[in-house]
Amino acid sequence: MNASRDPKAMAKILRGDVAAYGLELSHSQCLEIVAHQLGHADWNTAAATLAGDRFGPLQLPMGWQVAGSNATDYRIGIDPDAPGAPVTIQSLEHRGPHLGFATLMQMVDASAFAGQRLQLSADLSCAHVRGAATIWMRIDDEHGRNIRFDNMEDRRVDGVLQGTQDWTERRIVLNVPKGSHTLNYGLYLRGQGQCWSRRFDLQTVGADVPTTSDGRKVHDQPMNMNFAERSVMA
Repeated sequence: MNASRDPKAMAKILRGDVAAYGLELSHSQCLEIVAHQLGHADWNTAAATLAGDRFGPLQLPMGWQVAGSNATDYRIGIDPDAPGAPVTIQSLEHRGPHLGFATLMQMVDASAFAGQRLQLSADLSCAHVRGAATIWMRIDDEHGRNIRFDNMEDRRVDGVLQGTQDWTERRIVLNVPKGSHTLNYGLYLRGQGQCWSRRFDLQTVGADVPTTSDGRKVHDQPMNMNFAERSVMA
């Protein structure tokens, strides 16, 4: 095994080679093949063994910041070896189990969007995610209280990404109440694995576009006070 070679560069070469024969493989699929060629069970294992902290911190895209409960246990920033240089969040497996999350996010003034309906959409992909890879959007009032929030975690359809998935679109639609103070959104990874995003888009939409989550869940009356009824699993 030649550990001196960059496995991401090898995957990039492999992708170009198979394309010359009319075959199309995703970047994550090529990473898996290279990992197996180097004698590892999967890409995450190879990344932990071969990379460790060797690659160092990734460059952050301008205007974005890192946050999260365990952000130091992840490599976050622009992936220079992936086609199109998308942003990525990758757990550092040699640091042990990951019970928290890391996010690449923006926080902007919400006043310009007050009274409107906003749609956040993004292209996502992931590899060996044990937890969740997703986008999120939150609206806070002037006191920092959450008044609107959606991270797709409770969806049964088109929710968080898990395992290994090729590029797919996810979107969040929220109303921005009058008096909203800050708009927060980003990409996050909970648990282990790696995820990528190559595009974020934020735009106002009409009332014909339904919201995906519009504030806290409020029941019409008290319910299930003895906990006998169970929720339906997604």
